[in-house]
Amino acid sequence: MYFDEILMFLANNNFDYKYFFVFFFLSIFFLSLPIPYTFIIISNVYVFGWYGFFLVLLSIPLGSILTFFYTKKIYHIVKKISFFENFFFKRRYINNKFYQNIYLLIFARATLPFFLVSVAMSFLNLTKKKFLFITVLGTFTNVLMVSVFVEGIRDNIIKYNDIAINWKDPKFIFPLVFLFLFILIANLLKKKFKLK
Repeated sequence: MYFDEILMFLANNNFDYKYFFVFFFLSIFFLSLPIPYTFIIISNVYVFGWYGFFLVLLSIPLGSILTFFYTKKIYHIVKKISFFENFFFKRRYINNKFYQNIYLLIFARATLPFFLVSVAMSFLNLTKKKFLFITVLGTFTNVLMVSVFVEGIRDNIIKYNDIAINWKDPKFIFPLVFLFLFILIANLLKKKFKLK
């Protein structure tokens, strides 16, 4: 099968709920690994449409909390080793103002790599509720933006039964406008909090 035939097959699939649960558990697993979560959003939305969007919204908190738990476990194991305790943990310094500022953490969650932020936030003195709150708020805009874009491509493929994209469609314009506004807001926050 050619690549475009595979794309058309996935867009026009009739996968039932069993596949939905398979994708759900796979998404949770892959979100706890150093894999770009944009690929997971694209694959779920492309296969399941807007159901895939909600699937990603449900799997992101679970995947990130899985990373949160195993990072904490590894942290406590490594901390017991005298070499790391003397040369790293005793000298560790984290600016309290940074990790107590929820807006900066949401901004970091929205703009930095998903897995990297999950690991970094696991080292901070955050409760699980706060961790999940920051994760949901910080990733929602990215998930929505990518989902709208992918859903537009999927709809066009189903409509024309061909790999055809109408770039004038509002479904493609909206995410680009949203991305521009997001960058503008991010720059304003950087100036306000004097981030480099």
